[in-house]
Order: sequence, then C-alpha cells, then structure tokens
Amino acid sequence: MPKKIKKQRNKKQRQVTSTTTACESKFSSTCSEVESLPLEEQIFLSKISVHCDVTFHSSKKKKDEVNKIVNQATTILERYHMCILHDILSHENIQSIYSEYEALLDFKGDSAIGEKDASKRSGTRIYNCKCQVGPACKFHGWKKGSEQSKNILHSQRSNNGLSVWERVTNHFGFEHVARVEVVTSHPGCRDQGWHTDGAHGLTVIFPLVGVDLRKGPTQMDFVTPFNSLHVNRGKVGGKKKSPDAPDSARAAMPSGSVVLFNANMSHRGTANLSKSGRPILVLDCSPKCEHESESIWNVEHSAP
Repeated sequence: MPKKIKKQRNKKQRQVTSTTTACESKFSSTCSEVESLPLEEQIFLSKISVHCDVTFHSSKKKKDEVNKIVNQATTILERYHMCILHDILSHENIQSIYSEYEALLDFKGDSAIGEKDASKRSGTRIYNCKCQVGPACKFHGWKKGSEQSKNILHSQRSNNGLSVWERVTNHFGFEHVARVEVVTSHPGCRDQGWHTDGAHGLTVIFPLVGVDLRKGPTQMDFVTPFNSLHVNRGKVGGKKKSPDAPDSARAAMPSGSVVLFNANMSHRGTANLSKSGRPILVLDCSPKCEHESESIWNVEHSAP
C-alpha cells in the first residue's frame, strides 16, 4: 500500500477514535444523536461542546467549575460563533416546559406562527418584548400559563444569580430577550429557507426532544460572512472563518442541552424525516432594547 494512502487511513482512524472518546466524555450515553451525523460534523461538535453537570458539594468548587464552564463557552463562541452546553435542563424541566407548551398550543390565537402542515413549522410564543409586537403577535410580556417555563429557564442559577447560559449571553452584552417561543417542525416538514435572526446577538435553542439527523437539526452556515458578536468589529465567517471549522454544521444533540450561536449567522431548520415532531425552545438575545425597562424575569404574566 502506498505510504500516502496508508497515512491518510491512519489519520482518519485517529479521528474516529478521538471522536468516540469525545462522545463518551461529553455526550455520555446520549451520543446517538451526534453519531447520526457525518464524521466531519461529529468531530466539529465535539470541539464546540461543554459538559455542564456540576456536582460539587463545596460552594467554592462549584463556583470555580461554573466559572470554568462559562469561560470555555465564551472562548468557543469567540472562535466558532457556535457552542453547545450539555446537561443544562433535567428531564423533569423539559417535561414541565413541554406540558405548558401543549396547553398553550393554539393555531388560531396570536401565539401561533405558521400552520401545521408539511411545508411549515408552527410556533407558540410564550414571551414577547414590546419590540416584537405586531399583527402575528399582539401581546407583550409572558403568556399566562407559562409560569413554570419562565422559572425553569432562570432557576438553573450559578452563584451570581444567573443561569450558565445567561452568563454566557451577558458576557457579550446580550441581556435583552426579544422573544421566547416553542417552534415545532412537524413530520414531513421540509428544509427551512436560509435566514438570520438579527444584526447582533445570540440565538439560544433548547431542544425538547433528542435531535438527530432525521429529526431535522438546525444547520449553521460558516461560509457566508456575518457580523462579529462584537459591535463595530466588522464581518467574520467566510474567508475569516476558523480553519478547522466546516463549511456548515448541524446541531444534533440530546434533550437537556442548549446551542448558542451568532444570531447574524445564516442558518435554517432542516427537514424532519422522522415520524414525530421536533419542538425546540428558542430565545432571541440581543443588546438592550429601548422598550425594555425591567428584566424579562421580573415581567408579570399577561392575560392570553
């Protein structure tokens, strides 16, 4: 066998071994979602993933570990503009959020976006900042009936009173949450069109079910240039993307995890080829809004 071909095969085998080890350490027994992806994407997801199961009983050790997680996540976002945090929500947390979502699901009311058919996704808005009020969503504040979801999102606190994901978004100055919405890709739903969520900010997605390749994970485009996470730093991505970043990546992950990515990065939901829905909880985090005079967590629930 020619030395060049043998060398390439050995390199690929090392990548497989490295990915398997990464899955065991970062994804535990729930790595099946990630393993549904091509090898290149598996390797990339292992680079941008952070395990967040903090079990120390000592408050100092817990604080140090949380600070380490936040630093890891912000460093990854600075380099790749995408990061996955694992073990953020428990199974009980997810069940509570999903139960409230099912109770609020209304395709005729102002909380519904889209229609339940094979060509579209349906969205149930549970929080709306005044900057988001429009014909499709006429209310602002928290939707009545979403009390548990509100508490759960903010209850996974670290020592400074903020959850890990909030500390990451706040690090970049994205303290404003424009909307909180459950978006469901129904069975047979086709690829979404490529789009961005804003000029500057972070999109935060909590899958309420495990999302493998057939479920239609969110796909990020690193080739099309997009704004830096820092205002006035120009464009990134494209020719400026990290050399070890792929042209695109799909965020396959188990439930309980959360993906954060640059809101100006072109992305789309991919086709749902499975026989069940793929509900995800989405938050749009951006610089402070002139309409927001108090923290999202202090806003009272409004009437439906």
